[in-house]
Amino acid sequence: MKKIIFLFVFVLALNPLHAQIDRSQQPQPGPAPKIQLDEPQEFMLKNGLRVLVVENHKLPRASATLKIDLHPIFEGKLAGANSLLSSMLGKGSVNIPKDAFEEEVDFLGAQINIGSSSAFASSLSRYFPRVLDLMADAVLHPNFLAEEFEKEKERLIEGIKSNENSVTAAARRVERLITYGKDHPYGEFTSIESVENVSLDDVKNYYTSNFTPANAYLIITGDVDFDTVKKQIKNLFKSWKGSPSKSVAFPAAKNAPSLEINFVEMPNAVQSEVSVEFTTEVVKTDADYFPMLLANRILGGGAQARLFLNLREDKGYTYGSYSSFSTDKYTRSRFRASASVRNAVTDSSVVELVKEIEKMRLEEVTQKELDQAKAKYVGEFVLALERPATIAQYALSILTEGLPADFYTTYLQKINAVSIEDIQRVSQKYLHLDNARIFVTGKGSEVLENLEKVMPKGQVLPVNYLDKYGNTVERPDYDAAVPEGINPASIVDNYIEAIGGLEKLKMIVSKKEIASASMQGMTLEIASKKTNQQQSSLLVSMMGNTMQKQIINKDKGYNEAQGQRMEMDADGLKKALADATIFPELSLEMDDVKMGGVVDVDGTKAYELKVSENKSFFYAVDSFLKIKVSETQEVQGNSITQETILGDYKAVDGILFPHKSTQSFGPQKIDFITKSIELNVTFSAEDFQ
Repeated sequence: MKKIIFLFVFVLALNPLHAQIDRSQQPQPGPAPKIQLDEPQEFMLKNGLRVLVVENHKLPRASATLKIDLHPIFEGKLAGANSLLSSMLGKGSVNIPKDAFEEEVDFLGAQINIGSSSAFASSLSRYFPRVLDLMADAVLHPNFLAEEFEKEKERLIEGIKSNENSVTAAARRVERLITYGKDHPYGEFTSIESVENVSLDDVKNYYTSNFTPANAYLIITGDVDFDTVKKQIKNLFKSWKGSPSKSVAFPAAKNAPSLEINFVEMPNAVQSEVSVEFTTEVVKTDADYFPMLLANRILGGGAQARLFLNLREDKGYTYGSYSSFSTDKYTRSRFRASASVRNAVTDSSVVELVKEIEKMRLEEVTQKELDQAKAKYVGEFVLALERPATIAQYALSILTEGLPADFYTTYLQKINAVSIEDIQRVSQKYLHLDNARIFVTGKGSEVLENLEKVMPKGQVLPVNYLDKYGNTVERPDYDAAVPEGINPASIVDNYIEAIGGLEKLKMIVSKKEIASASMQGMTLEIASKKTNQQQSSLLVSMMGNTMQKQIINKDKGYNEAQGQRMEMDADGLKKALADATIFPELSLEMDDVKMGGVVDVDGTKAYELKVSENKSFFYAVDSFLKIKVSETQEVQGNSITQETILGDYKAVDGILFPHKSTQSFGPQKIDFITKSIELNVTFSAEDFQ
């Protein structure tokens, strides 16, 4: 099934007066503006709940933010309990059923969101007292229904399944696990097995143990009266009980013993996820904190930063390359430089990432780079001050992170005080790669050979081989994977024989297939018609209405969606004709088909045949049945891979056809179930008009 993508292009008309301004010159930074922060009004309830109120009457709106200051929690065999709690909160209370709760929130034009360690509510100030009532009721008296729990549990498991083949998800999972360790709250991950272990009682216990007022903060901002809202909060939250949650020690994050590469095998990857990572001891209260912020901004903080200018603008390896520097009061700070790159330049991208980090240490930044970085921070900081919630958030950060009282009032002063020498000093001190890890998640058959030869610091690096769950594995042997005598022609021949034989397949002149799929609670109906004369019809309908239509008739074709018809160009028609055949293997140009090796397809070993530059077929090693089709397309400058998993083969007139196909578009998956297949059906000319 093909997607029709509409591109909307907006053109900005320039005023001729703008020509009077020389925009080629970077504006000179002025002195840092003096920051005057209003002190929030505060009070504390007997149960330990601390309340901060910032009155701002510029707009008739108000909001409430509840924050539970929790230490990281290691869930272990119950990983997923926190996620399930988040999904269950905010769906009514023991006093107000879910439907009535949501209906009233909508009627008031309000917003209420509640998670496992936070809550947020916002509305017009005239309705805010009632909205605060609703939020408090949902927070303090959650409606833990067994039926809702099972639904949320099923949704979480489906979400895990949908990310099973996500290269990005695998990369992030392994990066965290290796950096922090499997026994660390930041290193563990949620699995189907751990979610299935979680009971409703576990979720309730998690809530009771951690959702307590003793380590909670409530922030009220906007068009409110302090005395009035104080009285209301006391009435709403005075009954909230609970002791501070207990902190549990966990292993400290450790860097690598020396610079190393950690390779994660993802056979379906069309791009490699590449990152360089390590932890540091910098915290917000350090004098080095502000120079590190600016060093990171210069290195990888956006389109003007060095990584972006090198890997995208100069080399064309990626659509974006960035770095991040994050602090954490519970563990070591983390530095990460990354890019998503084409398979062919994976090794070169590793070299360039390392080179740019080393360059920060060895060479001084320019005054222009420093001025640009400062200007960005100043602009972002001043803009944030226009939001009433910012004042309260800053006050909360001071309380929960142990920051000095003047941390934010002197923020810009400290930013502007950073010198070129400061940038190089902290870069030399912290941006050292001797104990860093390079992570590469990608298709080993295409990237590993060159990756193992890279010498980013003049020497070949050790390589650790991992699966997508961070387990150590043996180096994949791509050359020895294909047995002797197996080649593209023999695989195709074996497939044809497995599904019925060449003679039977040649007797089929037409095929009609009816299938259905469930998407967002609605049922899609798919009707497909094909002939051996390069004719194809695809109709997708929902509730009796045609949602999408595709017609191929030899030398022409079109797509239609939402009443808009788009004729296929020559390239689009050529690609569509390849899908219009009943048995694509009968029309393959075998001289153009290449062997891709043996790969894993959801636990099944399969031969990969590259039938075109962007398309592959996968055949099970044991049965030779086709179990997967993968096709990559360029969409708006991005490589998008659509995968179709084929299964549930059943015989129709002596020929095996898959009766289930699962299509994935990124993390989204849709199961198509075949209801009927008819062969050698007589179609009319109108069927392909």
